[in-house]
Amino acid sequence: MRLFFLFYALGIVNLLAEGSGTITGTVPLSESKKLDVPVGKYRGKISGKVDPSPAVVAAVWLESDRISAPKKPPEVTIAQQNYQFSQYLVIIPKGGKIYFPNKDSDYHNIYSLSKTKRFDLGRYKSSETPFPSVVFDKVGFVRLNCEIHDHMKANVVVVDSPYYGTTNQLGRFSLKNIPAGDYILHAQMDRKTKWQMPIKVLAGKTLKINFPK
Repeated sequence: MRLFFLFYALGIVNLLAEGSGTITGTVPLSESKKLDVPVGKYRGKISGKVDPSPAVVAAVWLESDRISAPKKPPEVTIAQQNYQFSQYLVIIPKGGKIYFPNKDSDYHNIYSLSKTKRFDLGRYKSSETPFPSVVFDKVGFVRLNCEIHDHMKANVVVVDSPYYGTTNQLGRFSLKNIPAGDYILHAQMDRKTKWQMPIKVLAGKTLKINFPK
């Protein structure tokens, strides 16, 4: 009997695997601009090391009439540390929450004037808990800023999809366990730089997509 259930379970796993595919590819990322941080103008507002800006990546996701954001979206963290945001870009499903811990010894602030989500968390120190957070309840692009240190910037892409990810620093991405079917594949690097194309995912196959420059 145990062997029967084992073979039955393995059969279900194989059936699910055969009913899904993988998408891999590349997004042509622009080189990040290495700007000197004007530490002098932040006198009294920077008392530690300033890191380089985080590496540029792009968001990648699928859209279809058959899919939508998960009912229980994940919670994500974007820290402020060494006077930079910890990530250049984060992608999150609609309804997801992002926490913004301050890991520096000075005050930080996070605000956005983006139409997708306007907010201002005010100034806060690392000792203040719970960490400030924001629920992103509308699809679109959100630009994050620090009102105290205006060189600090990050981005959030909010999507109505359960199938999403980010590229690595070379622009490579992989989306796995995608149910077979027709989709629109999207990629976005910043507010203006984005791509999309219709694709078909075949069961048990890997689809390779290289977005044009």
